[in-house]
Amino acid sequence: MSREKKRVVGKVGFCSNRVLGIKDRNGNDEGGHYVYIRTCKNGKCDVNVITSLETSTGTFNFNKLHKVRQGYLYPIPKGDGNFKQWSAINLDGNIKGIPLHSIQSVGQRYFRSRHRFFVGKFTKKK
Repeated sequence: MSREKKRVVGKVGFCSNRVLGIKDRNGNDEGGHYVYIRTCKNGKCDVNVITSLETSTGTFNFNKLHKVRQGYLYPIPKGDGNFKQWSAINLDGNIKGIPLHSIQSVGQRYFRSRHRFFVGKFTKKK
């Protein structure tokens, strides 16, 4: 196993929306998301996006809660991670080919390892 893989696989980092190819309702690609790094090979990573289930005021985003109910998002219990808000991992496919140098702050945020099996097993392949 390479050093690069040992260092980042299974950890959480931050990536800009521009690199991820994500746009908001208005078509802007500003800001970013935390990402769960699944694999890393030759400087390119496959990641799952981590999204917040609540707003900054503490109210729930009911559209995202509906996606949790349908199985598209896997919620991480508030006590099992160090995210500022209640968060979930997007299971509806992973984003492939993200350059490793574009992922920042690897390891500053985390969630308990018992959730990694579920995320790996039930991510839908695209």
